[in-house]
Amino acid sequence: MTLAAKVLNGLDLEAMGALVRTVTNDPSAADPLNEWSARVRWETGFRSNVLVGNHRFVVDEPATLIGDDRAPNAAQYLLAAYGACLTTGLALNATKSGIRLRNMEIVVEGRLDNILTFFGMSDEGHPGFTDVSVKAYVDADTDDAALDAIWRDTLARSPIGNTLFRTVAVHDELVRA
Repeated sequence: MTLAAKVLNGLDLEAMGALVRTVTNDPSAADPLNEWSARVRWETGFRSNVLVGNHRFVVDEPATLIGDDRAPNAAQYLLAAYGACLTTGLALNATKSGIRLRNMEIVVEGRLDNILTFFGMSDEGHPGFTDVSVKAYVDADTDDAALDAIWRDTLARSPIGNTLFRTVAVHDELVRA
């Protein structure tokens, strides 16, 4: 097998196979993959620095919301996280099915119910999204039916999508520093 044949859609097929074999033989080996965390430290105004594993990024608000517009805001990151999760899932599912992707772009848009509730200026509605729409533009070496099946599976198995669209228990604690 040539080196090119060991990689599909930029994914190492041998590494993917090894991971599948490991968790098939010992499902508890996947337990550490279920734990994720993020640290967010306020900087100034509406700007925060986020530390996730070995990665750092900034969250801010646009100037129209009195931010410095140095980075996307949390709502934009949430939509981006969903789009990135779907991109990852579609690449995974296509690769598992032996389908070569030529191009993929996912557009995610959302509408908040009533941002005035976030500002404390209204009790009507809620500050969260009421609608999220996703459109996937995909060019792949397969027929429409197979691509649609992979897309439906990707939507159903998206960790971020399932978090958005299902009830999730959230536990909070305020600690005076």
